[in-house]
Amino acid sequence: MKHLITVAGLLGLATSLGACYPIAGKNYGMGGIYSDVAFNERATDNALGAKRGEACASNILGVVSTGDASAATAAKQAGITKIASIDGTASNILFFYSTYCVVVTGE
Repeated sequence: MKHLITVAGLLGLATSLGACYPIAGKNYGMGGIYSDVAFNERATDNALGAKRGEACASNILGVVSTGDASAATAAKQAGITKIASIDGTASNILFFYSTYCVVVTGE
């Protein structure tokens, strides 16, 4: 029983610490129970354009992260050669699952 309590405590600590910084060490108001936020990363002098690309990464329990949330991947997905802006979204559910997406616009 003592080992079960210790393991549960360590898992809880790892989960809470891992969810604070979901992907790439970024903290954008990640709530403990649920959050879904959008934010601006960068803007350029290029025209906004009609194309929009998105690339995402996810994290489970603060232990396993997968995906490619790079601006290059988002731009390639949409066929963008001139990036106008790079925005992002992040969501978190009960410290168990989080996502981080990069949204690129341009021509």
